[in-house]
Amino acid sequence: MSKLQKVHGAAAGIDIGSCKFFVGTAESEVQNFDTFTSGCHQVVEYLQQKNITSVAMEATGVYWITLYDMLVAASIEVYVVNGRHVKHVPGRKTDVQDCLWIKELHSYGLLRSSFIPRAEILQMRHYMRIREKDIENKVAAVQRMDKALVMMNIRLSSVVSAIQLVSVMKIIEAILAGQRNAKTLAALCDVRIQKNKEEEILRSLEGFYKEEQLYALQHAYDEYKFYEGKIKECDAKMEVILKSSVKDKETPKIRPTGKRVYHHRPDIAELDKMMIQLYDGKDLTILPGLTCYSVLKLYSVIGNDFSAWRSEKAFTAYLGLAPTKYQTGKSRKYRKIKTNTEGGQILKECVQPLLRSKHNALGAFGKRISGRRGASVAIKAMARKLAVWIYNIVTKGMAFVNNGIEQYEEQLNRRKIKWLEKQAKDLNLMLTHC
Repeated sequence: MSKLQKVHGAAAGIDIGSCKFFVGTAESEVQNFDTFTSGCHQVVEYLQQKNITSVAMEATGVYWITLYDMLVAASIEVYVVNGRHVKHVPGRKTDVQDCLWIKELHSYGLLRSSFIPRAEILQMRHYMRIREKDIENKVAAVQRMDKALVMMNIRLSSVVSAIQLVSVMKIIEAILAGQRNAKTLAALCDVRIQKNKEEEILRSLEGFYKEEQLYALQHAYDEYKFYEGKIKECDAKMEVILKSSVKDKETPKIRPTGKRVYHHRPDIAELDKMMIQLYDGKDLTILPGLTCYSVLKLYSVIGNDFSAWRSEKAFTAYLGLAPTKYQTGKSRKYRKIKTNTEGGQILKECVQPLLRSKHNALGAFGKRISGRRGASVAIKAMARKLAVWIYNIVTKGMAFVNNGIEQYEEQLNRRKIKWLEKQAKDLNLMLTHC
C-alpha cells in the first residue's frame, strides 16, 4: 500500500474571517491576527520568519484579496482553494482547527488552486462589473421615466419602440423645460416617426400633468444622465487597459468581421481590432453569437491565456457548462451542486438568439436539443459547444475549428437525407436529386 508523501514541506494554512486571520504552520501551532492592513503585514512577516514558502487559504467573500496580494508580493506561493474542496471532518468546527486542517491537506498536495488571472485582467473585470451594474441602474431609470410619463397619461411607450430613443429624450427634456403643447413636442420626433405615426404621437402627447410626477420624471432623468456618464468613464478606463495590453502586439492581418453590437456597445476606439490583437490574430467574432463586446466581457473574466486548463473539458467545467449527469451502466447519478458562473452566463446570453436561427450549425444543434429537452437545456448545450470552439481556436487555431464545423454540417445533412429516405419509403415514394 502506497503512503502519502508531503508535497509542500514548508506549508501553512490560513482560515479567512471578517475579523481574524488564523494561521496554522506546525501541527498544533496557530496564531491569529486582525484583518486590518497592519494585521496583513504581520501575517506576511510571521510566515517569512517561519520560512514558509507555500500557503493555502479558502476563498471567503472578498476578505482574502488584500492578504493574497501581499503574500504574492512577498514571493510566497498562494493556493486559493474552493471551500467545497476542503472537507470539514467531525471535530474540526472551529477556525483554529480549520486552518490546521487546510495546512494538513495542502502539505500533501490534496488541494487545487483556483484560477486567478493576471492583474490587468482583474482590473478589466472590476471595471466591467461596475459598468454592467451602471447599465442595470440606467435601465431602471428608464423604466421610472416611463412610469412617470404614464402616470401623466403620456403614452409614448405605446407608440415608439423604446423610451431611450433620441426623439423621446428630446421630448422629455422639453417637458422638463416647461413645454406642454402636443404639436410642439411632436415636432421634436424623427422625420420617419412623424411620417408614419403622426396622429398617434399627437394623441399620446396630450398629457394630464402633475407636479409630483414631473418631479419623479426629473429625478429619473437626472439619474439616467448620471449613469450614462459613469458608463463612459468606465469605457475610458477600459480603453487605457486595452491599449496598454496590445501596444506590443502586431497589427492583425485579417479584417474584423464588423458584427453590429445592438445594445450598450462600449465607447472604445478600434475595439474590434484590439480584440483580435489580444488573442494573437485570432478573430473570435467569426463564431456565431459572438461580437466584439461579448468577447471583451469574456476576456474580462478569463483573459486570453488558456494554459490554466489542460483540455476543453476542464475549460467547460470551469465555466459551469459541463453536463451535470454521470452515467454508469444502468444507474444514473445527478450532481446536486448548481453552477452558474460569470463566463458561462456570458456565453448563454450569446447563444440564446441562435435558437431562432436556421442558417448556422450551432442554431440547428440547439433546435434539435430544444425539441427533446427544452430551451434551457439547449442553451446550456449550445454555450458549451461555443466554449469548446473558443478553446480550440485559441489553442489550436481557426482551421481546426472550421474543419469541425464543416464536418458537423455534413453530418447534419446526412441525417436529414436519411430521415427523408425513411419517410419516402414509408409513403411508398422515391427521392430524386434535383
